[in-house]
Amino acid sequence: MLHDFQELEQKIGNIKEPKKVAVVKAANEHALESIFELANEGVVIPFLIDSQSEIEDLISKMDMKNTTYHIVDVSSDQEAAYKGVELVRENKVHFIIKGNIQTGTLLKEVVHRETGIREKDVLSHLALIDVPAYPKLIGVTDGGMLLTPNVDQKQAMIENALEVMRALNYYHPKFAVLSAAEVVQPKLPASTDADELTKRFKESEDCVVEGPISLDVALRPSIATEKGYQGEINGDADVLVASDVVAGNTLSKSMLLLANGTMAGIILGAQVPIVLTSRSSSTLEKRYSLLLALQISHAQKEEGVNEDGGSYSIYKSWSNINETCIF
Repeated sequence: MLHDFQELEQKIGNIKEPKKVAVVKAANEHALESIFELANEGVVIPFLIDSQSEIEDLISKMDMKNTTYHIVDVSSDQEAAYKGVELVRENKVHFIIKGNIQTGTLLKEVVHRETGIREKDVLSHLALIDVPAYPKLIGVTDGGMLLTPNVDQKQAMIENALEVMRALNYYHPKFAVLSAAEVVQPKLPASTDADELTKRFKESEDCVVEGPISLDVALRPSIATEKGYQGEINGDADVLVASDVVAGNTLSKSMLLLANGTMAGIILGAQVPIVLTSRSSSTLEKRYSLLLALQISHAQKEEGVNEDGGSYSIYKSWSNINETCIF
């Protein structure tokens, strides 16, 4: 269990070999600052995918003399996304970071039927949030990917998030499937989905999944006791499972804007973690998202990663990339 992001910071000391990371459309000062900060700490080796001349022009203005990096030369957003995904397929990078590129353009290549890196049927977003008023990091899924997930997709959201919680050394994490109250109401899909998910995970030895459960019972022990809640979650949830993207997004942003929270966000369900931070993300949010991806990568098996991936520094671009997409 992690109490705050400072404990996540400490975990990078356990990473003996730097992780290779594809930065898709890296010719952006903010994107370079975030990744080079970790590169200078010796925990990542960036593969900067963008116009070689534009990247070199930006780097010339930065103090990067002793930093190891590789430039992947491409001429368009689509090629950049394709190349980032290809590096994953070839086991040459451990995770992907979105740079100055539209999210849809990147994810289109991630889920491509023939050349993509989709590992599971469902891609989902997990926000890990440090809220001063809560004694540990709290997860929220899904506030950024699935718009109106059905019960099967919600099951996949939980399974995706479970892998992250394992990587963070959460033992038997508790997933609170949120609704307005602790009763099943046939006219309220959030409550009926929560009830079904509770049944599906009832025999799980890996996690606790309970719902329907209200936010106050999930996060405040005194309220759980006052309401006489009989489940295993008594104000100590590890992950909050939202009913839809509006609820998840609103919940996450409320913690950030009104409770002085700090967030790390990541896309799950592909062969590697995908860091997608918005242009409005703070420097800390970008850093913590990268650290989260690092920790997940560190926890995953690395046998397939080609440690010779850094033996080249420039890739040539190409055209006529298939535009078929199922996303």
